[in-house]
Amino acid sequence: MSAPPLTPHLVPANPTKANSSLASLPKDPDIQLAEVKARLFSPAWLAAPDANGAFPTNGDRFAAQELRKRQDTLGFTRTGFTLQAIAAGWHHKSAEQLRELGDRVGRARVQVVHGDVDQMITVPHAEVLVRELGGEEGGVTRVVFEGRGHVLPMEERETFRRLVEGFVDRAEKMGGR
Repeated sequence: MSAPPLTPHLVPANPTKANSSLASLPKDPDIQLAEVKARLFSPAWLAAPDANGAFPTNGDRFAAQELRKRQDTLGFTRTGFTLQAIAAGWHHKSAEQLRELGDRVGRARVQVVHGDVDQMITVPHAEVLVRELGGEEGGVTRVVFEGRGHVLPMEERETFRRLVEGFVDRAEKMGGR
């Protein structure tokens, strides 16, 4: 689940909504790519050498993948992009819905993973999400990747894979509800 909790008390305007809505304005592709990269990834990861070696940096690899995706007019449509922006910016779960989710699945089966430099769903949103799901004291697991952004499966590929595998193994051992 990647829905940020509704947190009007944290900031005067939801930065997730602002980021999503601004993304739809027409801009030069270089400016668009720079903004998308800055929102999704940590500066350290973007500047690091490409893990696969085909590009100078991870940021260059992402830019190439993003441009290729945008050239796919059947798979990457304006409608699809708009719907994704709406989903990312205007959905939320209320405190009651989050509490109910924790009750239904069991808080020991809930893990919130977050990068502390995430520009899409900010740290205060992650903190509210953990608290409203039932908190760490209630059994919710919280994992914070320091110096990482929004796309943890790319920034911390192996560590993230092991984290998910370990979480799934623990959940399977818990059996049915």
